[in-house]
Amino acid sequence: MHSAAGIEDRLFTPARIRLTAWYVSVLAAVLIVLGSTLYLVVREQLLNGVDNGVKLEAAKAMDEWGVTGTVDVRELSTGPYTVNFVTQTPGGPQSISPNLAAYMHLDRASIEAADAKGSDLRSSGGSGDRLRVYSVKVSSGDRVALIQVTRSTEPEHEALSKLLAGLLIGGAGGLVLAGVGGWWLAGKSLRPVRVAFNRQHAFVSDASHELRTPLAVIRANAEFLQQEQPDNVEARDIVSETDRLSSLVDALLAVARDDDRSAKALHMKVDLAEVVEATVGSFQTVTTDHDLELTYATPGRLMVMGDRDQVRQVLVILLDNAVRYTPAGGRIHVQAREDGKEAVLTVHDTGIGIPEEALPRVFERFYRADDARNRQSGGVGLGLAIARELVTRHSGRISVTSTEGAGSTFTVRLPRDA
Repeated sequence: MHSAAGIEDRLFTPARIRLTAWYVSVLAAVLIVLGSTLYLVVREQLLNGVDNGVKLEAAKAMDEWGVTGTVDVRELSTGPYTVNFVTQTPGGPQSISPNLAAYMHLDRASIEAADAKGSDLRSSGGSGDRLRVYSVKVSSGDRVALIQVTRSTEPEHEALSKLLAGLLIGGAGGLVLAGVGGWWLAGKSLRPVRVAFNRQHAFVSDASHELRTPLAVIRANAEFLQQEQPDNVEARDIVSETDRLSSLVDALLAVARDDDRSAKALHMKVDLAEVVEATVGSFQTVTTDHDLELTYATPGRLMVMGDRDQVRQVLVILLDNAVRYTPAGGRIHVQAREDGKEAVLTVHDTGIGIPEEALPRVFERFYRADDARNRQSGGVGLGLAIARELVTRHSGRISVTSTEGAGSTFTVRLPRDA
């Protein structure tokens, strides 16, 4: 029984990666929202605390001014606060408080704004010398003064920087843990699907192998009957249906097979031109029986890396597809050519074509368009799915263009051997 490890990895590893990415993305979004909210709330509280503090100090200075007509700036300038006041007459500032420290931090723009509006609250200074400045105008009788309180906000900004760094480090650590945990959870959630896949794979592989022998016996007996009775319609139908069932068994085996021998074979050099010539040659009898013209064009040599049998299987599938859906008198043309670092294989037919709405799904397993893919043609909807699987296994691409009623062109692109 062939191993399903290669197919399983291609099917489940991308799904596991996507699930893990979803886990991490959701957690990242939650952390960003919560972290931003926390940062903004703490920032607002810290700066509001600074604003309340400078206003409280200004209120103390205003009370002292109202009682004594002056302000003891040295007594009030304690801790992080610096107090200054300017007495004013109708002609302009008359004197500045003698506190030199206050004088050095005097924000004249704030003073002028407070003189015009009654009060002013602003931030000044740059990084390393950021201040919160509050200026207020106070009067008593004919006396007028402008009181200004400043406070450095560096402690708050330093605390916010540490908070931001902590959030970033914690968030990064959380995302790493989420990635590890998400990978584990994704693997665990996919485990039942893996088990079901392995069982299905084992069944398909074993059943396909077991069916080969009786099919060979049935076909041999039917051919014997044909030789004895050339006009026997039932014998001819048995051979035809046996061939159809054999194709299905081969298709199922191709889907199931992904053993170590195939993996190693993908690193062998294959002459695509030779594969085209040999395969087209083997189809000449088939196309002649269907009254079809089969031609090909290849360069002298076109090397790709891969498995010759699998590359040939892709071409067989595409030719068989073209023969099925091309009416008598039609043409099929196969071409292999170079295109930069890729080898391009095209199979063009003048058949019934594929409806435009069916084009995106023609490579799906067991899919048949109502008109272009029907059971009367003998197709089971596996061939093109297998072709895509084999091309993908060779790091290539397969595509189709078609005009309904005018024919189809299948294009395979494979990396060339450097």
